[in-house]
Amino acid sequence: MAKNYSSILVPLDGSEYSKRALDEAIEVSKRLDSQLELLHVVSASAIQPTGVVLSGVIKGKGASKAVDEFVKKALSGAHGFMQECVAYCKNKGVKASYKVVTESPGKAILDQAKRSESDLIIMGSQGLRGIKKVKVLGSVSRQVLENASCPVVVVH
Repeated sequence: MAKNYSSILVPLDGSEYSKRALDEAIEVSKRLDSQLELLHVVSASAIQPTGVVLSGVIKGKGASKAVDEFVKKALSGAHGFMQECVAYCKNKGVKASYKVVTESPGKAILDQAKRSESDLIIMGSQGLRGIKKVKVLGSVSRQVLENASCPVVVVH
């Protein structure tokens, strides 16, 4: 008897691999009448690049104000990106919702899968930080594969 995958978590970072994973998740969702939960992680390394902190200090704003401004812009961009992804799913005839979180990507994906009781995770094999043609599997994908409590499909 086939397992019912009613809730599918799809982590997205804007990379080509995550776009492919979203398309795969849409196809699976259509076949199984599943709900997609899209997740975008704004990681600490993206939020607090050294240049932003130094720039804020040099301009007299103070590091925390510069970082706060950068965080607001990053989160605003993430919500816009995810709204576009939800609209894309809707246009394909699939129900989707989204979350944006700030945490380390692997931990955030695993935590969200557990919190939302996801039946399946469909994700790209590597994200924006991968070194092309050197790695087969990104560090986040590997972490999720090794620690997820539900099945994981990795799309290359």
